[in-house]
Amino acid sequence: MVIASGFIEANDLNDVDGIVSNLKVKDIEVNEINADKIVFLIERETMKQIKTDIAPLRNIEGVRNVHVAYYSIEGADEEDNGRMPS
Repeated sequence: MVIASGFIEANDLNDVDGIVSNLKVKDIEVNEINADKIVFLIERETMKQIKTDIAPLRNIEGVRNVHVAYYSIEGADEEDNGRMPS
């Protein structure tokens, strides 16, 4: 499982509700709204799915920019005989 978090900048405060609705339809969790910034969390099976689902967010009406601040891959921090998994 891959988890990514970031935020979306809206062009205007009036665009926030529409953007949030779009995210929920795409099964992207909204964690916080702070003025024109929408903090999101997305969980998918692969990094490719994360990239595929995040890229079109820039095309939602009212979106100025999309920023990914963090991502985590399940098991990436576990050791296997002293080596990190590849």
